[in-house]
Amino acid sequence: MELHNIDDVEGFISTNRLAVLFISSPGCSVCQALLPRIEDMLQKHPEIELGYADASEVSEVTGKFLAFGAPTILVFAEGKEQIREGRFIRMEDFKNKLERLISMTKY
Repeated sequence: MELHNIDDVEGFISTNRLAVLFISSPGCSVCQALLPRIEDMLQKHPEIELGYADASEVSEVTGKFLAFGAPTILVFAEGKEQIREGRFIRMEDFKNKLERLISMTKY
């Protein structure tokens, strides 16, 4: 889901029990390579929603979430930040952290 303003971002986080916010910037080759891999990984987890914000379009997102490098991936559980990854992300480590969070949030 593309998020086009800070209200969209805040609404996305508050309305989804588990939410992944992917923050990128234009021309970021790491972002372009990583986003499809994150999308593929999250297909196995329908309980998690993925939101995408371009920092050049939603400039407030960098200050609000202290996301000064691209990409920045933030994972929220019930509106609270639980996982933060930035720039060079090891997919296996991210996957393990995410699965641990999922197991802890199941009721």
